[in-house]
Amino acid sequence: MSQKLIDYKGISVKKELYPIIKHIEDVDKYREELGRLSSSWDIFALLGQLGDINIDIGKTKENFLNLTSTLLNHLSEQTIKKVTTEMKFKSQVAIDIVIRNLFERTADIGFLSTDDDIRKFIKSYVSDYDEESLEYKKEIQKRFKEYVAKYSVYFDIVLANTNGKVLARLNDDIKSDKIEKSFMQEVLNTSNEYVETYKYHDFIPQYKKTLVYSYKVRKTNNPNSENLGVLCLCFRFTDEMKGIFKNLIDTKNKEALMILDEDGKVIASSNKAHIPLGSKLAIILDDDYKIVSFAGRDYIAKTCKTNGYQGFNGLKWYGHIMIPLEHAFLSDELNSLDIEQNIIESMMNNEQHFSSDLKDVFLKSKIIQDNLSRVIWNGNIAQSKLNSSNRGFSKSLLNEIGLTGTKANSSLENLNQTIITSILKDSEFLSSLAIDIMDRNLYERANDCRWWALTSYFREALDDVNSLAHKQEEISAVLKYINDLYTVYSNILIYDRDGKVIAVSNKKDDYLIGKILSQEWVYKSLSLKDTSKYCVSKFEKTNLYSNESTYIYCSAIRSIKNEKQITGGIAVVFDSTPEFSAMLNETLPKDSNQEKIKGTFALFTNRSKRIISSTNDEFAVDGFLDINDKFFEIENAHKYSEIIEFNNKYYAVGVRCSMGYREYKSRVDDYVNDILCFVFIEIGDINISNKILSKENKKFSNQIVNEEFFDDSIELATFNIGNRFLAVDAKNVLESIGIDELEESIDMDKKNHFKGMVLYKEKLISVLDIRDFVNEEINDKQLSNIILLEYDKDNLEHCIGIMVSSLENISLVKKDSIQHIQNHFLGTGTLVESLVDINQDNESKVAMILDIKKIDVNLTQKIG
Repeated sequence: MSQKLIDYKGISVKKELYPIIKHIEDVDKYREELGRLSSSWDIFALLGQLGDINIDIGKTKENFLNLTSTLLNHLSEQTIKKVTTEMKFKSQVAIDIVIRNLFERTADIGFLSTDDDIRKFIKSYVSDYDEESLEYKKEIQKRFKEYVAKYSVYFDIVLANTNGKVLARLNDDIKSDKIEKSFMQEVLNTSNEYVETYKYHDFIPQYKKTLVYSYKVRKTNNPNSENLGVLCLCFRFTDEMKGIFKNLIDTKNKEALMILDEDGKVIASSNKAHIPLGSKLAIILDDDYKIVSFAGRDYIAKTCKTNGYQGFNGLKWYGHIMIPLEHAFLSDELNSLDIEQNIIESMMNNEQHFSSDLKDVFLKSKIIQDNLSRVIWNGNIAQSKLNSSNRGFSKSLLNEIGLTGTKANSSLENLNQTIITSILKDSEFLSSLAIDIMDRNLYERANDCRWWALTSYFREALDDVNSLAHKQEEISAVLKYINDLYTVYSNILIYDRDGKVIAVSNKKDDYLIGKILSQEWVYKSLSLKDTSKYCVSKFEKTNLYSNESTYIYCSAIRSIKNEKQITGGIAVVFDSTPEFSAMLNETLPKDSNQEKIKGTFALFTNRSKRIISSTNDEFAVDGFLDINDKFFEIENAHKYSEIIEFNNKYYAVGVRCSMGYREYKSRVDDYVNDILCFVFIEIGDINISNKILSKENKKFSNQIVNEEFFDDSIELATFNIGNRFLAVDAKNVLESIGIDELEESIDMDKKNHFKGMVLYKEKLISVLDIRDFVNEEINDKQLSNIILLEYDKDNLEHCIGIMVSSLENISLVKKDSIQHIQNHFLGTGTLVESLVDINQDNESKVAMILDIKKIDVNLTQKIG
């Protein structure tokens, strides 16, 4: 990216960001906040001349202004990347879900066109004026209704002879009785296994365009046999797209999701009033995004082609998304959560969510804030040693400067809350998407077993028990033909009313033929009430699936002579291991190399926490997901997300409970099997040692700024070593300096309390590490300041430096409130001489007052 900068409202921004940055709500919000703070520095500089505070406000302003420019550039780039990544994901998922669904339709037309009842009808049909033909027509229409009752994705089924004459159809209200010749020839002459068309079809004249799956009906399954006619399945494309769009669209940003044809014309739109059908749009495949104009409005847009499903790519369609530019980058602040600081720290150390450039901004901000805090602390120390009439005013001014610096930092830190809230939202969205794909897929399984149970050949064969054994090979051949079309099954079985296996689709399972199936689902299938019913096994290990766990869908086969009599059943063994894995993997976002993003994984489970499928090898099928029960107690169609500690990491976990699809698992369906989809997105490691954010907002001044200083009062400089709250007489403090000024001793044992020297007014002062003497275990990275102390004003030899974690307030206390401690030893020296109760930030805290001379005598002089 070009580094050329241009001015945007007083901030230097990269040229390529200029057209978009004004629409990024968070960026503009932070720019305004930091801009107001920049004005504050000018006021402080003027007031500082009255208060004699000796702080270079101009330098502080320059530091924050440079930081603001860097932050807003990085924030803009990160925001654009996040939004465009989501756009690409949604447009990709939209077209891929469509293609996955339409793949099932190609199998449907392939199988239904071989239906013996349809063949018999075409052969027997004479005309609508023939009474017997009319009876045949009613029967075949009844069969069409049975089919659509199970596969409700179709709104019509049309059957024509080879001349294009419509012989029968599901919807008799449509009076069109002829199919154009060119279409008939296309279907009759195809060498493919189906014909997929999206256009105007003269046999469905009420629609401008429809999606139809067609194939020739032949006399037999032999590909060279005589053509009898053409069968057409009319798909509910508009209805289907409504459901897909509903699960993907975020209405808040007014985004529009579409399907485009190969010419870029809109054939489906989530908002037809916004982007009408037939609109011609630019196809944007090679760019991450483009800004386009449509109907006098600017949009950010992206197009994706399908990844295909099992080699099927359908028609040359695309997923496309457009978001109005003024709504594309809205702030999510209203939905942000109050996230614990340690979680934010963890997230900031994970480059997946927080780029190294953005992290660098925060590190620089922390350095500026620490330096400012130190300057203000030193300023207050200096004021403690003065008797100036401006003393109270100066301390108040120093306090306000500190608060302004804190606000500058806080405005940055608020950004992190928004980022983590967004991660949680992503986990919910992805879990919802995966569970929807599962419900859609298993809906098809329930349809398949019920429809295939109505196959006349199976029914007739089971009616004639005596000749059944001789038909085993032919039944198996039909099952294999079906299985070749519907590849999501590892096997399809036919069994008689005793549960004895008659035929299988998978030749390697021929050993099952003649065996009695004793599973519970077999007996249930043999007592189903009518043709609308089906049953499903538990998700359990079975010898029908290589002793692995899966679902088996089954339905009853009824006598062709008497539908109330059940003569056997059909069972389809779902190939769950690869199919569920594919659903989860296809849902999860990928990086630029189309690899799974590290630290993100998904699982299907039941309410008992048992794992059905997982994209993470650490979670095996049939194992258990051991997290809080509340995740497993959500209602159907509901979702929930939370940050949890898991395997020594923080994860954003989103879960959605299944809700069914169309009739499947609905109120009219007897089948109840709640499945939950979990998506884990790693936020970062729990044990983070390198802190980036400020510990808390501090006031760097006397808490009692308006109280006069009397002889019975004393000012204490307070600070922390780890969690130990300590103090020294402010008059004994020379100043605080950064830890980076320490010249470390290279010869000294690392365990030694002497850590090196600092140069102060041309004198070297020893620096000590006293954490062991105040019983505080902290790591070296938590020590960020050195306080230089004296106990003999006239002799710099009587000075020491101590390493501390953070600087606190300069507090005024009554001398008689100090409790002196006699013979209180910590370590080898008497370091603490007294205790005092200090009111800090409206909270009472006990501080240990250090004896500087004793520290020097017990540590420094012994080292010497």
